[in-house]
Amino acid sequence: MASLTHEQIDDFVELTLNRYKRDQWVDISLPLQKYHFASRWFKSKKKPEKGGPRLEWKLRVSNQGTAKHSGLYAIDDTNRVNVMTKGRQEWSKQTVNYIYDIDEDAFQSGPETIIREMLLNEQGLYNDFFELMETAMWTAPQSDSQDPRPPAGIPFWLQKNATLGFNGGDPSGFGSGAAGISTGTYDRWKNYSGTYTQVSRNDLIEKIVNACDFTRFEAPHPYPEIGGGQPDYGLYSVHSVLATCRRLLQTGNDNLGPDVARWAGQVLIKGIVLEWVPALTESTSDAYDSQDPLYGINWNKFEYFFKEGRNMIKHAPKEAARQHTVRERHMDNWGNFVCYDRRCGGFVFHNA
Repeated sequence: MASLTHEQIDDFVELTLNRYKRDQWVDISLPLQKYHFASRWFKSKKKPEKGGPRLEWKLRVSNQGTAKHSGLYAIDDTNRVNVMTKGRQEWSKQTVNYIYDIDEDAFQSGPETIIREMLLNEQGLYNDFFELMETAMWTAPQSDSQDPRPPAGIPFWLQKNATLGFNGGDPSGFGSGAAGISTGTYDRWKNYSGTYTQVSRNDLIEKIVNACDFTRFEAPHPYPEIGGGQPDYGLYSVHSVLATCRRLLQTGNDNLGPDVARWAGQVLIKGIVLEWVPALTESTSDAYDSQDPLYGINWNKFEYFFKEGRNMIKHAPKEAARQHTVRERHMDNWGNFVCYDRRCGGFVFHNA
């Protein structure tokens, strides 16, 4: 088959790449066993988007305080106070790219060889993006002036504190608090936190069970709350915590039969699956946490939003500056994580 001209290669790549699915290969480039960002927000085709210069949502912080016991001809006491504030979260931008030279040997072959080469580049593009976002999901920005601005991951919203209870305060480097709401002004904006010394039924597991109780708030009069409904909890930790929980499960079951690791699979606490996070576990990861944290996340209160019209936008290949046979392809993304309510959004424990 005759090779394509330079102009034909550009058109062929742009028009054909996304529809061509033929060759397969094995990928050993990814360092982590699982990518929770990808699995959590990309299982379904629908990805939530929001417009505007930043993410905003309303937060009720108090009530009017006019309820009282009354009687015949009682004098009314009326009051009007501001009971609302706003949470504000800035957008964060990511970009990733690859380049190729249309004079490379692969581009002098037939269309199938060209597409195979380009699919490898495309896969690398997505691998790089999801590696970056997995790290972002399990890390916190350093300050509100950090530039470029990274996303506000789970550890940003669920702050550690050694004292058991609702003591997770403002993130370090954010004087106005997470989402611009200070826990010094609004104490109920703190998240539940504490420490543990052992992965045992009487220590960490007992604290998880209690935290699920204490972080569940039910309104006496129902209303259309953002992220309302039954809590949708997930438990996430390092591999050593999961492994210890498996051993606890096994020692509590006498009927092992011939399988010495019969209970070494899925671990549930209060019916909630405990998952391990490679990004928190691997010492080579930028999200590695030596304090062996355990995060309990109510996913109804968490969301990752893409900026409207800026959801992983791939641009057409373009000629590189001063390299007329080199093509660049870029993908840009705008988005950020949001926790609507830190008080019932989850909890975090770390090893003392």
